[in-house]
Amino acid sequence: MSIYQDNFTGLSELERLAAMAHDPVRVHEIGEDQWPLAMMACGLMASNDEEKQAENLPIYSIFVEKTSAAARKAGLLQFTRFIAARKGEGWKSLVPYAVKEPEPAISLKAALQLATLAQPGAEQVLAGVEELVKLTKEYGNPMLLNAALSLADMRVLPLLAPLTELKEEALELLLGDVLGTANRLSLTWLLNVLTQHPSLAEAVTEALCRTAKGAQVILDVAMPIPTWRFEKPVPQPLHGWQPAEYFARMLPELEPVLSAEQLARVRAAFGA
Repeated sequence: MSIYQDNFTGLSELERLAAMAHDPVRVHEIGEDQWPLAMMACGLMASNDEEKQAENLPIYSIFVEKTSAAARKAGLLQFTRFIAARKGEGWKSLVPYAVKEPEPAISLKAALQLATLAQPGAEQVLAGVEELVKLTKEYGNPMLLNAALSLADMRVLPLLAPLTELKEEALELLLGDVLGTANRLSLTWLLNVLTQHPSLAEAVTEALCRTAKGAQVILDVAMPIPTWRFEKPVPQPLHGWQPAEYFARMLPELEPVLSAEQLARVRAAFGA
């Protein structure tokens, strides 16, 4: 008999659902409509215990089996509103949504919320970005990197340094799934990769071309992080460049590494 079963009557609804989700005997009794709340309950019950947080990762896989992507997306939105209302308390509960969600758009959304809702550390305002970097190294999920790059805030750049230290095979896989958010942060990080790993010139070339595709302006912004501290958390533009203008800024770093053919592709992508 499960250690939880004798205590159901004395538990709150959230505690009851979390207990069922952790019970291999009862987990499959959770109804499809209950799963979003059950997953939220698991996160909240483990929000201050890293060992229990790790136990929620396989539970998220069951959550995926039992629910539609639409239901998981709605559950994530409800959960993030809950965390924001509590000034970031329990923000690490979003980790399973970011690393174990198979739908890239939902994983990306969860990673963005993790980065922007995280409670600041004693010495680091961007504690959520630090967490994304750690998780990217551990799980290799490119949506976590994409979320960090899409913040477009140059304060993020030094926190991304550990990713350029990855083995080139792992780094190449990440580069292959860079979604292409055109901003100063993402382009600077790609140039850093190119400088430190010239052998990845083709992967960086492709990532630069994807990033430039459809870009109207290359922005540098200040992000309101954590968002719950601001009445209207709107990014503050600091500077903007036309793509061709920004290509000229990058050219001194591109020319020594890229081949003539690769450089021509990047030039064309930026309309220069």
